[in-house]
Amino acid sequence: MEKISVILPVYNVEKYIDCSLKSICGQTHQNLEILLIDDGSTDNSLQKCKEWETKDARIKVHHQKNAGASAARNAGIELATGKYIMFVDADDWIEKNMLEVLYTMAESKNADAACCVLKEDSDIPTVEQMDVVDKECKARVRFCDNKTDSGLALLSVWGPVCKLYRKDVIGDCRFEDYKVAEDLLFNTKVICSNSFEKCVLVEYPFYHYIIYPGSAMKQKFQEKYLVAMEVEKKCYDMLTAISDKFADINLIGCAVSRVFEKYAQLSTKERKKYKADFKYCKKFAWEHRKQLLSTTNRHRKISGALKVYVPDLYLLTLIKRYK
Repeated sequence: MEKISVILPVYNVEKYIDCSLKSICGQTHQNLEILLIDDGSTDNSLQKCKEWETKDARIKVHHQKNAGASAARNAGIELATGKYIMFVDADDWIEKNMLEVLYTMAESKNADAACCVLKEDSDIPTVEQMDVVDKECKARVRFCDNKTDSGLALLSVWGPVCKLYRKDVIGDCRFEDYKVAEDLLFNTKVICSNSFEKCVLVEYPFYHYIIYPGSAMKQKFQEKYLVAMEVEKKCYDMLTAISDKFADINLIGCAVSRVFEKYAQLSTKERKKYKADFKYCKKFAWEHRKQLLSTTNRHRKISGALKVYVPDLYLLTLIKRYK
């Protein structure tokens, strides 16, 4: 079996990293290079990484000053020597045969990437849960042999997790220094590269995304979400230049929705603080109304129309819902 380089950006995840590394080191595909990129952690994460390094010769620890997840992943790409690369967040875990299944699918189909879907969890699993192997998952496979369908499969999960990339397909693609949507932009670059054509999607949730109080999904409104609208508009333009089918993902609508929902969750006092930011979001939605409404999904189209034409009323409905 060919070597797979598994890259984990590590930052202040001492509570979760043991679980993550247990799931990776216990993979049925054993020819691994496990790259732990500590991004200047201030808790005991680095110490835990070094302890794991002494227990498993496949683990290599690289420490750098805090520069963000993008810089950590890029450092991992530069260090990787495997034929394939997989990114795992150090506070998540993967099922025992995830790498074996994706590797087998990629090799048998000569694919540029093999993907699965994810499951959101709120608890760290038991050892028994990690050891379960679903032997039927290989039947849930969709092979895409053209760029558009392969790109849509790769974006079943927008981020870099849940994917086994052939390293030479990544090529010069790197993560840019954004706080949000940098992972979507990375995948967009891969899809738009000349070397990407074939992809396999296994419609099974091998990847477990842990949602905890400090995770990205739990964060409050921040100005970075406005930047994300611009990044996702950039991705939209790049992808729809390949095919109009990418408009159906509704990237711009999702970016605007994130701002509306995070803003609605604020207190009345906090909303006053970010009033100018929300005004910018409404202006952005209006200026990009054509792209925001270019979807065949009825729910997304109605939601988009409300954000464009009656944004304040739509905001009020969200505020009432969250209350």
